[in-house]
Amino acid sequence: MGFKQFVNNCSDKEKVQQFVRENKQNFVVWGGFTVVAFVVFMFFSDGDFSFLLTLSSMLSMFSFLMVVISIQMNESCAGVSLKMNECYLVVSFARLLSIVPFEGYLPFDKSGDYIYRGFEIMICIFTGIVVYFCRIKYKASYGTQKDAGINHYAMIGGCLFFACIFHPSLNDYMPTDVAWAFGLYLESLASMPQLFMFQQEDTIQPFTTHFLAGQTIAKALAFLFWIFSYSELNNPAVLTKSYVGHWVILVQLFQLLLMGDFMYHYARCIQKGLSLSQILKVADEV
Repeated sequence: MGFKQFVNNCSDKEKVQQFVRENKQNFVVWGGFTVVAFVVFMFFSDGDFSFLLTLSSMLSMFSFLMVVISIQMNESCAGVSLKMNECYLVVSFARLLSIVPFEGYLPFDKSGDYIYRGFEIMICIFTGIVVYFCRIKYKASYGTQKDAGINHYAMIGGCLFFACIFHPSLNDYMPTDVAWAFGLYLESLASMPQLFMFQQEDTIQPFTTHFLAGQTIAKALAFLFWIFSYSELNNPAVLTKSYVGHWVILVQLFQLLLMGDFMYHYARCIQKGLSLSQILKVADEV
């Protein structure tokens, strides 16, 4: 809808062509997401409300795929936060520990049997590839100094501490229950290094803004699922677990609020037909 409005309001054909060129690979990725989402919903799900969790994982996977494709095509990791991707890699690994051998945190419908797990495995692979690109293959292009503002190890340690205290017990096996909570808590903070990196740059790589937008929408879908299912996470028999479902909702809500300002400027940038590399300029105008 934003692109259509841009075309209607733009009198310069070259600007339209530039917008298409800049986002061509993103159109391909999101077009693929639409097709896969339709196929999975029609043939590999029960059409149940819990499909939102599978859809969230699918959207997250395509977001990471877009980053992998963009880095490979540009042969550069410029503008990509290694710290953010290392956090997401830890998140993905922790989540796999809780959902591969157990079923407590899977979607209720049949998409949770294999499809959801498959998407989460692909997320782990794609995130690992991005980390490899930043640390090894395209290390020279990675902006180390611009990504130095946040200590992500402290974030990881803090989230692990809280997960050990406040975690549900749907798997009825503490290490994997802690792993699931740890992944959720760290995921709520994982985008902070990238947001901080934005403030250190004059221009922003458009694909990183699409990535964050995709992740935000994915987390909103997961939030919708858990806001109707959070009571299952509570265990009244244990004091620290009596309200863990409420805590999970608050953590997810914090993540959405954290990304709210970015999403506002992202939407305004598209509405005005501006290159997403100018998103900071739009923010300064407010």
